[in-house]
Amino acid sequence: QVGCRGAYLPPFPGAVMMLLCGLLAVPFASGAVVIDAMKHDIQQIQAGSFDTIIGKFRDDAVSAVWYYKESNGGDEKFLDEYQKVAKELKGIVKVCAMDCERFGKFCKDAGVVETPTVMIYPPNPQPSFPLQGELTSKRITNVLTKSVPSFVTTLTADNEAAFLTSDPSKPKVILFSNKPKAPFMWRALSAEMVFKRTIKFAFATEEANAELAKKFKVKKFPSIVMQRGGKAEQKETYSGDINFQAIYAWVNLYSESGMGDKVKSAGGSESSSEEAKPWLIQDIPELTGPSHNDVCFKSEGLCVIYLKKGGITEAETTMLTGLKNRFTSHLDGRGTVLKWMWMDLDAEPNLAEMFEISTVPGAAVFNPHKRLRFTKLDDEVAADETSISALIDKIMGGDARFKMIKGGKLPTWTLRAKPEKKKSEL
Repeated sequence: QVGCRGAYLPPFPGAVMMLLCGLLAVPFASGAVVIDAMKHDIQQIQAGSFDTIIGKFRDDAVSAVWYYKESNGGDEKFLDEYQKVAKELKGIVKVCAMDCERFGKFCKDAGVVETPTVMIYPPNPQPSFPLQGELTSKRITNVLTKSVPSFVTTLTADNEAAFLTSDPSKPKVILFSNKPKAPFMWRALSAEMVFKRTIKFAFATEEANAELAKKFKVKKFPSIVMQRGGKAEQKETYSGDINFQAIYAWVNLYSESGMGDKVKSAGGSESSSEEAKPWLIQDIPELTGPSHNDVCFKSEGLCVIYLKKGGITEAETTMLTGLKNRFTSHLDGRGTVLKWMWMDLDAEPNLAEMFEISTVPGAAVFNPHKRLRFTKLDDEVAADETSISALIDKIMGGDARFKMIKGGKLPTWTLRAKPEKKKSEL
């Protein structure tokens, strides 16, 4: 005879048959708490897998473990509340559970006296601790989010250039917001165990970073932009959904494991192996020993150098930027590239002697390829918008005379002291 759901049963009277069918219809759950991988975002762990899932990641990750007893009614009632935490923090924090009826010794060693108990495991060296008091999803989520460290740099006028130009091999990801503080999601992305070594995260506000927003062509808030490339030449605006998983997937395309490692100095302090290069993002960078390869000598084109004594003024920068934009547009498609920069003659006396500038400010155009040579304004002519334009037109027309550098080598650059690094407030 075929009984309940196709199970074979020997012939019995009808009443007995109904009783057996009822018994066979009972689910094979052994207790009140049933964590279903298809329904729940809670990760079940065992005593033997604790170190693999949680212990080995204590240096980087935040985790929570609900210690429960499968047959305990109080734990059954807590299941839905804990699932809210797991759903909200999915992919950000490990939200786990362990059955103390199966792994009693481990629970006892962990200090579990009663269930439900939720143990928080913050990053080392902070010790784990049981959450005391009422166990609500809101409270547990709040404790976990506060335990996630932040590796986000809040950008200001003072640190924008250093952030964008240090560690050139690391992509820089900036959240532009009209809110005053970086949200938890952004802090969590910065603390992800691979990203915190390979990606630099920053937070900028509409009010404090207006010029930077303009530079990255940000017109709506929030917006997320990425800068990457050895010379900060690639910029991309994120266009996907604003949630952890979607942004993680986008950033992960440009993350390379092993990048951004720290090196220790003789004194034992940690520092990045890549120094800041502010000239990479400046419209008119200063030509110096450290910058000369990036801004002039290691790429195609002629170097237009504004020569003066002392620092460059805002008005001079504006004038040179206007010339740069005009000639870039004018020469587009003609195969000629002009790179614009300035040099302090007082700071570089050896280069000043080479250029032999008698009228300051002056201007020279340098050809840094193969045979090093330059041309400049006539001795009695000062550099301004009109005279620099005329010099470039003369070069484009083939009428300029270039002077060869003696010996084919540049004079020695001045060795400048590195600026002291400010301590981070984060």
